[in-house]
Amino acid sequence: MHEILASDSEGSSITSSNSLIFKQLQFNYLIGFALAAAGNSLQSSYRYAIFDTYGLGRTTIERIFLCAHIATLTLGTLTSSLSDKYGRRTACILSAIFYTISCLSLNINVVWIFYIGSAARGIAHSLYNTNFEAWLVQDHHNSGLSTDSLKQILRNSFVVQSVIAIAVGFVCEYSADLLGYVAPFDIAVVIYVCMTIFILTRWTENYGDKEASSTTSFIHAIQILRDDFRIVLVGLITAFFEVTIYVYAIEWTPALERAHIWAIREPLPLGIIYSSFMFFNMLGTIVFKPLAKRFRVQSFLPVVIMVTVFSFCMLVIVPNVQPIVLGSFCLYEFCVGIYLPSISVLRSQYLPDSVRATLMNYFRVPRVALMFIVMIWHLPLVVIFTFCGLMSVLTFVCLLILRSMKPLEEYVEPSEKVVLLPETPSYDLKLKQLQPTSEYSDGIDNKSTSLNIDNE
Repeated sequence: MHEILASDSEGSSITSSNSLIFKQLQFNYLIGFALAAAGNSLQSSYRYAIFDTYGLGRTTIERIFLCAHIATLTLGTLTSSLSDKYGRRTACILSAIFYTISCLSLNINVVWIFYIGSAARGIAHSLYNTNFEAWLVQDHHNSGLSTDSLKQILRNSFVVQSVIAIAVGFVCEYSADLLGYVAPFDIAVVIYVCMTIFILTRWTENYGDKEASSTTSFIHAIQILRDDFRIVLVGLITAFFEVTIYVYAIEWTPALERAHIWAIREPLPLGIIYSSFMFFNMLGTIVFKPLAKRFRVQSFLPVVIMVTVFSFCMLVIVPNVQPIVLGSFCLYEFCVGIYLPSISVLRSQYLPDSVRATLMNYFRVPRVALMFIVMIWHLPLVVIFTFCGLMSVLTFVCLLILRSMKPLEEYVEPSEKVVLLPETPSYDLKLKQLQPTSEYSDGIDNKSTSLNIDNE
């Protein structure tokens, strides 16, 4: 079937970005991912503000947010890891269901319901952040497409995500003005229903290791972490930097509200400000393309991380000047826009398909632990942003160590600069020397290779 879909009238290979199977995969993934991104963005502008209007204090609000991260670490990790066995498409649909529960909970001004909704959001977030990418990488490999085509889909998905987030920010602003702060969350419910229908009708199911027992993926993932320190480094990079993303997601609203010098407007146009953040995020995603063509991720990402250190320094040094606080957040979002596709590339290089979702959830363990440490004490914002700067510095150090580590030569194809996992024969993850596998693979075994960052 793939051979029929992959070739056009001129007999082009499925490795071509013009092939029918590539276009179908990209269309199906981008539409499903775009709907998920729209629903997620609709919840981002006014989540803190709606709790504030219900009369909750900052301490309670932070604990509700923290509840979501704890749920991500516990129930989310378990649920998402099981998707390696029971199906990534199913996990993506479950994310929509749990997000819907979270959005509906905000219509009822009862604190314990907020905690339940927050826990549902944590589970949904775990499923969303691991299984969309895992589904794409697995389906891409199953289709026999080239590594460059995966880079293209990942890059396009982040651009689409940013464009949608910009538009959604204005939708949030005007719907909240007309119908109240809960309106964006109700719109998100409709989006998730559309997403569920689309994924059910257009996506095929795929798995990590379907034959494994429920505990096998957990054991395999632990062994892989023990045997390859490079994967540990990728996990630490993910944890250290993404804890700053989640802290920022909680604290950007109170940080701007407490900066009274040269105030922009009262009350703050949170939807439009969120759109501004997403515009800079999109710029970062666009900049990623020429950077990835010219340099390895391990080479340019440390520089990007140091720019985030500067942005957090400005938030610590000048916390009361609203335009500077806003500018620092925009600069940070620009760096996040480069980071997100970059870390996806690193994960595609180092993480094996069979336990990808499980490993990605393991990476959440140190992140949630760090979140707990910084949030449970209700620290001043200056201290919190100092903590974020320190986490960025640790990310920089881990990237330098990863860059200094060389791939095992026996697993490197001379014509490709790829990073492969070491041999793990006892867990059926043995990697072989690359050989031409079919007339459609251009000599690249997509089950084993990573994204080729250097454009040779």
